[in-house]
Amino acid sequence: MMPGCSNSPHPSLSRPVCIHTQIPLAKCTLFLCYLNTNLLSLGIYENAAAVGQCWFGICIVAQLLQTRSRSRSRLRSSSSAYFAALTVEQKCELAERELLDVKSDIQKMEEDSEKTLNDLEAVIQEADAWWADVKKVVSDFEEDIVSTISNEKGSITASEKLLRYLEEKNHQRDLMRQKLRLESNFLRSYKKKLQQQLRQKEQVGDMLHEVHAELLQVKKAQYEEEIDEKNKELQQLKLALEKIQILNFWKKKLHNAIETSTVLMKDISQRKEMLEKVERNTAFVKEQHAKEERLIGWLQKQLSDYRTPPVMNYMQTMIAVADLEKSIKAWERKVAIAEMTLQSHHRAWNQVKMSGNLHLPCVMLQGKQWKLQGEPALWGNVLSNGGTSRFHPSLEKSQGSA
Repeated sequence: MMPGCSNSPHPSLSRPVCIHTQIPLAKCTLFLCYLNTNLLSLGIYENAAAVGQCWFGICIVAQLLQTRSRSRSRLRSSSSAYFAALTVEQKCELAERELLDVKSDIQKMEEDSEKTLNDLEAVIQEADAWWADVKKVVSDFEEDIVSTISNEKGSITASEKLLRYLEEKNHQRDLMRQKLRLESNFLRSYKKKLQQQLRQKEQVGDMLHEVHAELLQVKKAQYEEEIDEKNKELQQLKLALEKIQILNFWKKKLHNAIETSTVLMKDISQRKEMLEKVERNTAFVKEQHAKEERLIGWLQKQLSDYRTPPVMNYMQTMIAVADLEKSIKAWERKVAIAEMTLQSHHRAWNQVKMSGNLHLPCVMLQGKQWKLQGEPALWGNVLSNGGTSRFHPSLEKSQGSA
């Protein structure tokens, strides 16, 4: 912990505060604690002194701010009667002014604290770099000199190495000093040159101040004209933009109306097709109704003109129908038998044609074998007449009985 700091919470803020000032100093405390632990323990007394000076300045600024706040509180307490006589508007105006003052003070405090923090960060970075260099030098010295001296105690080479090491370091420091001197001389000359250029510019500026003022007035007039033209163009563009927006709105409405009209046209065409179909169905139903009515009229007429025949006539008619059906069945059987006979004749004739024996041909007719006798001329007539026109009289008898 830094001296002068405590962890006791403030009546309004639960953060570490300074005992002397009783205001929050969290950021400064963190940096100072870091410096206390990392710099003072390493023996960097110059940087520690700078840090102490920064800390002292911060405490003084905080004390001044506290005294200012106390003086303001006294003024408020002494002028409370005066504030009671003020109106609400006057009180608001005073509060606004006070708020602006407080904001400006806070902004100034923030800027000062940021500057202080930046300085402290720079000091820390410088100390870290310096400490890294010291560590490097110490490690190099221990590796190069101390290890050899400890190994070779009382030898001449160890002392020579130490002297050589010190000479090299002195030479490096001389070179660094010369380099820094040259850089400082260069920077001084550059600074003088810049100061001289600045004086020349100031002299020339004093001489050309009036000319520059006239030129600036002319440029101002030109810029004002250009600004007026740009404003006019901007107004025209705004009007054109409004027109374009209106046009886009109506285009969108037109597109929606066209889509709606296409949908309605499709719906109308579908409804028309349905109407035509319904009309065709109604016409067809009317035709069917007319046909049914005509049929009903005809049936009614038939029913009105219908007369039942006598029972005897009906019985005789039914008997005649039964006889006719029986005769039809008998004739159907005869036709089937005749077809079978014809087929058997055809088969026999085909056998005769294939055998080629014209001396004693045999024909199978109704399960009996008949011998056809005669001359070859008779067989020629049989062949010329289809094989069934001129048979033996016995065959003709059998055909007639069949």
